[in-house]
Amino acid sequence: MKRMLLVAVALLLAAGTASAAATMQKWTAGWDNFGEPLNYKKSTISWSVNSAKSTLTVTFKLVSATPNKLYQVGIVPFCATFPSTFGQFPVDLGGGTCTQLTRQGVTASAVTIELGVVTTDMNGNGSFRVVIGPVAAGTYDVEFQARDGAGCDLTGGGGNGSDCADDFQSPGPFGTTTTITIP
Repeated sequence: MKRMLLVAVALLLAAGTASAAATMQKWTAGWDNFGEPLNYKKSTISWSVNSAKSTLTVTFKLVSATPNKLYQVGIVPFCATFPSTFGQFPVDLGGGTCTQLTRQGVTASAVTIELGVVTTDMNGNGSFRVVIGPVAAGTYDVEFQARDGAGCDLTGGGGNGSDCADDFQSPGPFGTTTTITIP
């Protein structure tokens, strides 16, 4: 019995080293739209890295946003150059040289990676979870974003410009980043 317990504890400890505890952060108003409704105290992004699998798991949660709405969510890495993919997801504009953007009075070079859509219910609540990987080893300085609609930079999407505006960002303001390290 003691041996089985020791084996179980060893397995739990080994599993704990492969996957870090989730980091939770709050949304702030986006760099394009500042009046979109959201309960900023309850809305979060949580992310964790599984170093054994080189994956990044991200959960986007919106509370009391606009009811029955689509919010396209993604990651904005700040960079000089960037590969054409981030895990299984293509990088907007195909990667390579990062695009210079000016938002909230800050100019920085970045790319965008579209990950999915949060669909809110009649109360404005919704979430989306994605596992990205394998991700190339490296240190990534990123912001998370939620766009004003869905279809921006996606084949078959509206991409008419209004759905490309950012309603929410994290951490914010534009250019303030979260560092994610993939070993």
